[in-house]
Amino acid sequence: IVPLKDIAFQNPILRSIEAEYNIKVPIPNRFIVKDMALHIEIEKSPALIKERSYFSVFWNNKLVYQSIYNPLVDIVTADIKLPTNNLEPFNDLKIRSIHHYCLNCCEFEGSPELWSKIDLENSYIKITYDEKPILQDTLLIRDYVLDMKNFNPVKIGIITEDTTDKYLELASKLSGYIGSFIRYRRIFISYHKELPSDRDVFIIGTKSFIKNFLNLQNENFPDIYIIPNPNSITKAVVLISGNSLDQIEKNVNNFIKVKNELFTGRFYQIYQGKNPEIEKFESNNLIPLGKKVYFYDLGYDDIKVSGLFPPPAEIEFNIPVGIFVQGKKKILFHFAYNYGAGAREDSVINIYLNDKYVTSLKMDKKYGVVLKEEDIKIPAYLLVPGKNKLKIEYAMMPPGGGFCITPNLYTLRGTIFSQRSYIQIPKLPLWFEMPYLEFFVSDAFPYSINPDLKETAIYLSEKDPNTITSLLTLSAYMGTKIWTPFFGLTVTSDVSKLKDKDIIALGRNLPIEFYKNSNLKISNANIDLKYPVLKLIKESLRFKISGNEEKESKLAKLTYQNALTNQVFYIMAQSPYNDDRTITIITSENIQNLPNAVYSLFLPKYAGTIKGDVTIWDFYINQYFSDKINPTYFIGHMPFFEKLLYEFGYSPTKFILGFLAVVVILSLIIKKLLDIREKKRLGGEI
Repeated sequence: IVPLKDIAFQNPILRSIEAEYNIKVPIPNRFIVKDMALHIEIEKSPALIKERSYFSVFWNNKLVYQSIYNPLVDIVTADIKLPTNNLEPFNDLKIRSIHHYCLNCCEFEGSPELWSKIDLENSYIKITYDEKPILQDTLLIRDYVLDMKNFNPVKIGIITEDTTDKYLELASKLSGYIGSFIRYRRIFISYHKELPSDRDVFIIGTKSFIKNFLNLQNENFPDIYIIPNPNSITKAVVLISGNSLDQIEKNVNNFIKVKNELFTGRFYQIYQGKNPEIEKFESNNLIPLGKKVYFYDLGYDDIKVSGLFPPPAEIEFNIPVGIFVQGKKKILFHFAYNYGAGAREDSVINIYLNDKYVTSLKMDKKYGVVLKEEDIKIPAYLLVPGKNKLKIEYAMMPPGGGFCITPNLYTLRGTIFSQRSYIQIPKLPLWFEMPYLEFFVSDAFPYSINPDLKETAIYLSEKDPNTITSLLTLSAYMGTKIWTPFFGLTVTSDVSKLKDKDIIALGRNLPIEFYKNSNLKISNANIDLKYPVLKLIKESLRFKISGNEEKESKLAKLTYQNALTNQVFYIMAQSPYNDDRTITIITSENIQNLPNAVYSLFLPKYAGTIKGDVTIWDFYINQYFSDKINPTYFIGHMPFFEKLLYEFGYSPTKFILGFLAVVVILSLIIKKLLDIREKKRLGGEI
């Protein structure tokens, strides 16, 4: 069952007399589809009459269902069988809705009573299918195992020869690559000691280990190879091997750097490869600053609009989290567009950035335009860290045709040209206040500053399957946010390797020194919470406070015995080893829930509650509690004068002290000048 919310993105409100909504439905390459059915729920206006109001469903441009809107029902439901012949990799599902509120009267085509809304939450497609068997062809790594059309959740297993730091580092790099390749799906990567039969599996190890593990004693196989799972021929086992650990590391790095076009043939062998040099913020999902970025380069084709209330064109782009937006900087939006001859003179095109109104362009040419280009300067302070949305809204009205004369809505047309429209963000410095967990959730920040993670280390306090699964799923999650292979990532259980790194710490028994700059400290013996957090979560956690009332007002000491075995803690703070670095901690006494805590980052319902610098998930009652209690610090470097202005602007104390200092200095200068003037007036005598 595939909920439509997983494959449809825009708000599906249908307005006016006639409107339609389109959804691209992917079919994974490995599916042999036997049957498909659509369950749809549509909420409608109570003003619609059944004699003239109905909706239609089209599948790959073929009508498969029609039904009238029953005026006695607010939410219409339908179960529709979809044809399975001639399926495409991406299939067109179109829902068209016709709205009328009277039978023999004059209607206004833009009346607010004319609407319906598709419920994406409760609508779904049910697919009955078999899976194709796995062949010994590396093309299937791309087309089956890493197929971007696979539905949520994507489950993959990883097996390594042992759990030394180096093997776990290679598994983490591979998981990050899987996330960056699939990108738009929820991914759960589990660690196994035995071969599972319900998911595709990657095995990393020496050839001798793999031979013994899979009982391939009499077979030779290349370094990168795919075979069917002995326990299930529809599941793949991908082998990444070598005769030594150095060779295995080279093969993993080669695997995660090659383009997917190379996944062809029974196997492939890479004899020499070089890891690319990746600069800060040079990630595939970020637009470069100071350069023109065309809509086409962002993945958008020419956008066609039509009708009274066409859905707005939404152009999404990511900028680096951490850049400091200076007040007077401008974004250049070069807009290439056209519109037809049927628009009334008060029709406009509205421009928004992040849902904030910017300007309107009037459609003032009576006979329309074939191509028009405008340069629009937008204040840079409208940008937000990470994902931004430029919205272009055609607000077109037809010319009046007189009383009860239906206008020709088909004259309302327009096009946005993606190969001529571009945005250009000015170059801005890296300077950002920390810590904020929400930016780790949204963009893997600050670790994404160097997209290859060459300045990141992941620390594991234990190496049990649950902690390793958390490591692999977290790496996949970060891969979906960064889109770059993690060539430089370090995975370690050695604290001495963390000194100059941004740190992510996973596990149960983490070193107490990790909490040096956090107001929440966790050790085997106790948990220390400062009062603001205690006040926020005391009632929900229902724990017993050890100590007297005076301690409660300052610092609460809690023990794991006091019912804190049901919580996972997300903590972000300044690194204990380097003031310019960050540490993010995900820890729990109940280590079995650590994988679920990491996987929840994929779920917007829960990820949106992880914010501030401390979040506590009580998985017994399934609630999240967040607060900001840790000391703030800054990363990056701002030009001196701009930093000075920032400090004065955001700190009243510093502003007053600075103002007094300027007054004193000016007073001394004026006094000196007056003394000189007086000395000259008196001929050298004072």
